[in-house]
Amino acid sequence: MRRTLEALFRHTFQVLLLVILFPLIGVACTYFFVPKTYQASSSLWALRRYAVIGATGSESDLTSTPSETQATALTDLLQTRSFTLDVARGIDLAPTLGLSASVVNDPQQFQQALFTEISTHVVVTAAGYNLFKITYINRNPQIAQQVVQAVIREYGSQSQGLSVAEGKELLVSYQAQLQSATQAENQAVNAEAHYLAQHPGLASSPAAQAADPQYQQLEAARSQAEANVENIQNTIETIQQSISTTGGNSDTLFQTIDSPHVTPVSRTKDYLVGGGVGLGVALLTVLIFLVILVRRDRAIYSTGDVQEVVNLPVIMQLPHLTAASLASLVDDTLAG
Repeated sequence: MRRTLEALFRHTFQVLLLVILFPLIGVACTYFFVPKTYQASSSLWALRRYAVIGATGSESDLTSTPSETQATALTDLLQTRSFTLDVARGIDLAPTLGLSASVVNDPQQFQQALFTEISTHVVVTAAGYNLFKITYINRNPQIAQQVVQAVIREYGSQSQGLSVAEGKELLVSYQAQLQSATQAENQAVNAEAHYLAQHPGLASSPAAQAADPQYQQLEAARSQAEANVENIQNTIETIQQSISTTGGNSDTLFQTIDSPHVTPVSRTKDYLVGGGVGLGVALLTVLIFLVILVRRDRAIYSTGDVQEVVNLPVIMQLPHLTAASLASLVDDTLAG
């Protein structure tokens, strides 16, 4: 430890020079070699909650704000390949990603790279009750702006279709159920009419109808069949009204408040990272420098060091003398 401290304090200037110089080099490398980035952002106003058409009509998360439901829906869409590739279509995004020639020439890897870039770096956040924002960072300000514009465009064109897709599937299912229920209703009506034709006295005698268990069974079956048809018709009307209301254009879902605009991203974090890397390299260099100095130091500082050099006993040890005292002692010795 003593040798290390001796080496450190004897070369304080060199150590400080390394500790200061390398972080400055790291910051300079960041300034010249790390490209600037730009953030494109746009603010949108959610006109209503994002809803999906279900069996009961519009179904949405009523515990979240309209902006949160739409931000969640758009974030989910950004995790799908079809949506992200539609966003990237027509945008020269590849040169800004630093992709190798092998990736660019392989369609599958190229699409995966575009999907990863957009799904990872396009961020959608709820900024208020109705306000939500879309942001994206890229080295090219025009590309960043185009990506945000494409996200808004595709969200407006695809979100409504996805919102009513389940409702349309339900319509097909309920229409098939309605056809079956209508057939069952006709059969129940015909069965009751046939039974009354075979028993003429029942038609004009409510008391006789009440006393006839077979007729009561046919009457209950007819009533149940009519109720089933009416319920299915009501459900179909509800779904159709919800589709008509929800499945309009994107202007009924959101409005763009601030068109995509670009601002330079602060480089403070990059400079801190560059300086930190430089400082780490400096400390490592200082450590290696001190190890070399200690390994090369052959000076004797204590009696223990003497024993390591020669195998002789130490008879006497002079106290620490100043340079002036040592010079005077030498002069007196020579004079005597």
